Amino acid sequence: MLSVVLYLPSAHADEPLHFTSAEIFSTPGTEYIPPPYTVNDASLNGTWKPVILPHALRPALIPKLVDYGHQSVPTIITWYRLHVPKLLATHNPRFIYIPRWKTDGRIAVYGDNHILYQSHANMAWNGWNIPLWIPLEDTAGTTPPRVILIRIERPKSSGGGISSIWLGEDAQISWRYHLRDVLQVQLPFMSSAAFLAVGIFSLFLWLKQRKEWLYILFFCVSLVAYLRSMHYFLGSEPLPISDAWFSWLTINSLFWLVTLVHVFLSYLHGRMQRWLNWMIAVVTVSVGVLTFPLLPFLQNVYSVASLAYILLLIMGLSISLAGWKNSKLSKSNDGMMLAGWGVIGMIFGIYDLLLVNNYISIESIYLGPYTNISAFLIFMIILFRRYTGAITTVKQQNNSLENLLQEQSTELQKSYHRLREIEQRQMLAQERQRMMQDMHDGLGSTLISALRVVEHGNLSELVISEILKDCIDDLKLAIDSMEPLESDLLLLLATLRYRIGPRLESSGIMLRWEIKDVPPLDWLDPNKALHILRILQEAFTNIIKHTVATEIRAATCVEDGYVLVTITDNGHGFDVGTALKNGGRGLSNQMRRAETIGAKVKWNTNKLGTRLTLYLPIQYVNPYKEN
Repeated sequence: MLSVVLYLPSAHADEPLHFTSAEIFSTPGTEYIPPPYTVNDASLNGTWKPVILPHALRPALIPKLVDYGHQSVPTIITWYRLHVPKLLATHNPRFIYIPRWKTDGRIAVYGDNHILYQSHANMAWNGWNIPLWIPLEDTAGTTPPRVILIRIERPKSSGGGISSIWLGEDAQISWRYHLRDVLQVQLPFMSSAAFLAVGIFSLFLWLKQRKEWLYILFFCVSLVAYLRSMHYFLGSEPLPISDAWFSWLTINSLFWLVTLVHVFLSYLHGRMQRWLNWMIAVVTVSVGVLTFPLLPFLQNVYSVASLAYILLLIMGLSISLAGWKNSKLSKSNDGMMLAGWGVIGMIFGIYDLLLVNNYISIESIYLGPYTNISAFLIFMIILFRRYTGAITTVKQQNNSLENLLQEQSTELQKSYHRLREIEQRQMLAQERQRMMQDMHDGLGSTLISALRVVEHGNLSELVISEILKDCIDDLKLAIDSMEPLESDLLLLLATLRYRIGPRLESSGIMLRWEIKDVPPLDWLDPNKALHILRILQEAFTNIIKHTVATEIRAATCVEDGYVLVTITDNGHGFDVGTALKNGGRGLSNQMRRAETIGAKVKWNTNKLGTRLTLYLPIQYVNPYKEN
């Protein structure tokens, strides 16, 4: 048994006490024993030795393996004794502040033989990094203790220790406690939580854009970094898992973190080294398997943590140096920055390893959390650069596409105007050709007939009148066919009625107009309209010249997908076959024009009269289109 005593002079009420020496006394045990409720230091038989605080015992590099799940473990109970000088009376309560204590067991604090505080957490991960804040005068009528005993229980093969101790009023020493709590506990917690929060955001970015692997890598790094940092701020209460599993998770997460940083670096510089990849994979997997809590020959990885950390430092330094070299070769500034910080992180890791093994004062602060904070900032800078770089690239691409689109739009406009000009010239040429063809077939044919009459000397006023009327009708039909019809057959027929009506009236023929509404003919254009007018004009002309009709009936109807236009007279009928055989050019022209527009023309004739039926398709089918 080992204990420590501190002798201090009387203190003023406004001055806190800082214990930098104590007495120590140790006694061996065979198992973990809960601390007693009361204890008298006089009953602790043995020799008390003075020690300087902070005081720590270094653990063996390879300590004996301990199963913290069982009570039967060889232990050592160490007592520290502090003698408190007589304190002046005050209305303000006083507190004991202990920056850090280290043991693989429990701690209990006594004041004048009565217990003031005891830990209730796990044995190994028991809040070793969380500073203690213990009230001395928690009830009315109490007086400050004159003797403070601190009981620390630990396995026989492990080290332990305690920092210097403060005693004073809240206003005097609470700032020290809160500052230490922020630096040791709150800052690691807040930074790792912020790291994880940004990592989760990065995960959602990766889910939306699977091609950018840096986002999912950053999430994995943030998650593992959070798991690694938990032991800095957890442990004041019992953990939801055993010490063995928490030890395995805490130590192996550091190997996972270094492996992920290597993958991140490889992604940045793009230069793969198979030997290094295999080495990292083998080491990481081997450590995870050999320290697995379910293996009977290695019960707790916590016992070999120092060896694992030494192996990790070698692996991490190799990764950082190789990453810096490859990043320099590939001219990756981000990779060089991250690899350079990795080297600094390994130096900080050496410092923490010395602190873990009590080669550095246990009151010192671990640098591991600050390494993670700096690494987090570097990762954020890298992702920010990638993100802004991607935005800049997209903007440049958009500008290029916009310029290209503008150029193509301008070129298309020019091409469109050129095509419009060509189309207009073609339309004019086609219209001229159509008019010339029509004038040749209609007006030209009539004038040629008139010329032959003149040449044969058969010129009379009646003949001249008929010839001139035919020429005028042909000219009027050619002009009417140029009017916009908008698929309206009835408008075309009304125009024909307006033109042919006066001639029928002068010939003493009554026109019965029984035209009904019919579906629009979308295919009706000026060219096809002229063919229809010519067919119907020829029908009226034949009636006037070759029959003795007194009445003509014009009608429309719809039948089997066709619009039917019928012209019926009550004159003398004729034999259609004979007329065609004897060279009836009028009938032949009507049939040819109907075929040209995909229509059909039929005649029904007898002694009571003749009916011409023109079949116009509602849906136009090009008769010259090849099947």
